[in-house]
Amino acid sequence: MTLGQKVLRFFQTRVVQVAILLISILIVVGIIRSVITITQKRGIVAERKAVLEAEETKHTDLERKLREATSSAFVERVAREKLGLVREGESVVIMNKQGTSSAAPKPQNIFSWKQWWQLFF
Repeated sequence: MTLGQKVLRFFQTRVVQVAILLISILIVVGIIRSVITITQKRGIVAERKAVLEAEETKHTDLERKLREATSSAFVERVAREKLGLVREGESVVIMNKQGTSSAAPKPQNIFSWKQWWQLFF
């Protein structure tokens, strides 16, 4: 009996065949688990990319709002609309419900009760 025949007879025994079968099954199970893990991680990566794009859009919008809020035109508009401030030399116009307007008188050196009297009567 030659060496090749002895090796062939060894691989033909049941114990070796069962061992090879078990090792093959373990390798296949490992490959399947790796594929499943990679597929799940691809889903996570796609989700994170979507979140990143949303955050980048939000960041860009906030940067635009910051540039707008620090501009002098924005500061002046807020001072006029929310605080009721005017520039020197300008007069305030108050609109009535009917749509007519009346210019506010410039402050004079008269008593405040007289200014109120003139405003309403």
